[in-house]
Amino acid sequence: MMPDHDVRIVREDGFTSVGGIRIHYEAWGAGDPVVLVHGLGASAAAWRRVAPILAEAGYRVLALDLKGCGLSARPPGDYSRKNLANLVCGFMDNLGVRRARAVVGHSMGGAIALEIATSRPERTDLVAVIDGQGIVNQPWILQAAAPVTSLVGTLASGVTALSPVAPRRFFARMYLKRIFCDADAVTDELVETYVATADAGYQRAMFAMIQHLGNTADLAEAVRTMKAPALLIWGTRDPICPLSLGEELYAALPDAELHKLDACGHCPPEA
Repeated sequence: MMPDHDVRIVREDGFTSVGGIRIHYEAWGAGDPVVLVHGLGASAAAWRRVAPILAEAGYRVLALDLKGCGLSARPPGDYSRKNLANLVCGFMDNLGVRRARAVVGHSMGGAIALEIATSRPERTDLVAVIDGQGIVNQPWILQAAAPVTSLVGTLASGVTALSPVAPRRFFARMYLKRIFCDADAVTDELVETYVATADAGYQRAMFAMIQHLGNTADLAEAVRTMKAPALLIWGTRDPICPLSLGEELYAALPDAELHKLDACGHCPPEA
């Protein structure tokens, strides 16, 4: 629930180097740390409505741009879930966070948050997943497409490098209207946050991440014995990661709550 008054918390912007990779982050407030991990194609900007509210509640809120996203560097290499979880933990180390009050992940970020909670239980008290990608069962198409995503990413990055910004804005708006329940929430400002950093390197990184989305069999097994409690938040009208994925994950977790958001699509943090 959004507060019924304006939340005035100053956003801080910074950069840090994790394993030689320049990572951009945004921070709000003071108190116990809460780490926010965005989803595929997004950035720390996805949390700008939610983060100040958490900060007002007394938390130090930290949202990073994963490598390849936002204002972070776009190096070639490993973009798997485990590698991105290592990156988030390195980011936490750099900012002096040994243990977070919560690691919160949206969409693909949900799998990264669960990876941290299962493989490094000492790093967080709680894990929250918002409209997360499939963990327990993955669509066969993701596994089938994995061998060609690198090639597709190379082609897409070439097209992006040569194309003007206007078509990118058009396709970004069209996609966002599909995944948001309320098309009126897709403002010019929101579209611009996605388009502004969607360069060729971003496209290559996106497809490098997509290549690994279907590899969740080990995580599906690990969550069944996860020690940290989990909070699952799901839009009932999510066309990308439907509620059934949340219900499957809820059934697999030993200690979890599932909260359903009526008339909400894939992006509750931005809606």
